[in-house]
Amino acid sequence: MVSDDDTAYKQLFAHPEMVRELLQGFVAGEWVQQLDVATIERVNGNYISDGGDHRHGDMVWRVRLAEQWVYIYLLLEFQSRSDPWMALRMQVYIGLLYQDLIKRGELPQPGALPPVFPVVLYSGKQRWRAKMNLSELIVPVPDGLQALQAAQSYLLLDIHRLKSSLRKNLVALVFDMERARSGQDLTSLALRLDSAAQRKSGFDLSQSIGVWSTLRLQQLSRRLNITCKGNPGEDVMPRPELKTFAEGLQYGMMLGSQRNRLYFLLRKKFGKVPRRYENQIDNSEMDDLDVWFDRLLDAKTLKELFAEKQPA
Repeated sequence: MVSDDDTAYKQLFAHPEMVRELLQGFVAGEWVQQLDVATIERVNGNYISDGGDHRHGDMVWRVRLAEQWVYIYLLLEFQSRSDPWMALRMQVYIGLLYQDLIKRGELPQPGALPPVFPVVLYSGKQRWRAKMNLSELIVPVPDGLQALQAAQSYLLLDIHRLKSSLRKNLVALVFDMERARSGQDLTSLALRLDSAAQRKSGFDLSQSIGVWSTLRLQQLSRRLNITCKGNPGEDVMPRPELKTFAEGLQYGMMLGSQRNRLYFLLRKKFGKVPRRYENQIDNSEMDDLDVWFDRLLDAKTLKELFAEKQPA
């Protein structure tokens, strides 16, 4: 099952600006400087193998290097643990990509395949322990057989253990947010990220950043329930209508603060708050909170406080 977090990350890296800054900020090598980043474009990521197996939704980009295309294979699953078979998976995915290019007649020259740059972005807390080359997964073989074995490798970007980016940019801010441990730091980074995105590319990327940042804030604090336009499963932003991501964050911080204040007062007056009332508070808006604060002094029970209709 695909999580909202996984979907939001894929939306984030569905923008060429993010792919460009990932390459420029986190990939070393002179060949990266030779890329014509203005040519970055998304290509088909849905393949059907010769055996009829279907692979859907891979993140594949291409960019020109000198006179040829380099395909950038981004695997954006952000698993919480390392996958011991990642090198094998990469070989399968790249094989499907090559088959698809052959079928569509999109080879750089007859009888020649384009180079592929496989990248895995990993956001798990534990260290990545999977083998980095497919040859390491194969049992030892005699010397004469070794050269005939598969040897697919990939570049691993372990977000929690990256020392620093080669260049401070949008992707570096995203990774800093992934590592943030306080709501204050996360909010500050989110506002910087949104501002930088709007300067560089405008609303579309800013909206995707808003979705991803909201999810990160919700993960960090269950009480900080921020919503914004573009959030998975929502068509519009709740009242009041918020026009910018910055306004959304500010509203969310204020909403979270008021919810925490209500929790504090309820516990002082009534003791433990049952789960059914916690759910109401966690999904409340400012109008709901205003009503409950008004009732708080006179209400003798939680049932009376949260009643949908009050006696005339």
